[in-house]
Amino acid sequence: MPSATELEDAGIHLLSVPPKPEMQIQEQWKECMFGITFDEGTKELKIPTLQVDDFTERLFRNYMAYEQFLPSGQPIYFVDYVVFIDDLINTSKDVERLRKSGIIDNLLGNDEAVTQMFNKLCNFIHYNPESFYYNEIANQVNDHCEKDWNIWKAKLKKDYFHTPWSPISFLAALVLLLLTILQTIFSILSYNQQRQLDY
Repeated sequence: MPSATELEDAGIHLLSVPPKPEMQIQEQWKECMFGITFDEGTKELKIPTLQVDDFTERLFRNYMAYEQFLPSGQPIYFVDYVVFIDDLINTSKDVERLRKSGIIDNLLGNDEAVTQMFNKLCNFIHYNPESFYYNEIANQVNDHCEKDWNIWKAKLKKDYFHTPWSPISFLAALVLLLLTILQTIFSILSYNQQRQLDY
């Protein structure tokens, strides 16, 4: 699956889902942690907010170690969640995007530390891609990102429209080109009209 930066470049909006205070603790845990959704119509990938602090890595490692020893066929929510988030995070720029969209609440203070933590968490972890909890979401996101139009749009945005001034400059150049074409057309029409009057 593409990283957070690549997803946003491909037109997918990353949104956070705040916890619902009226839920019971057991329901809230599953809903808050694992309630990731993707809406193909609005191109919104909604991920519950994750608070990352000094104890997050230890907590995830313990849950993931526990899930590694579950009987075959049992769902491994924590492993799949960490793999999903790890797919979104390749660089500190990805963490920055997730932080700015409210998906990650970084109490470590350093985006690079969060990047390294998630990239290390999946080392030596066994998971079955066929029973991956987020398979449907990952497939929908991948299908969106693999469409030619979205690839072209992402490349165009990354290479040419990476600053706010780029679209304005492009529009100004386009207007100038159109005005030049109009001036050329009117000059040719004026010349032809003048030639007809001379004969």
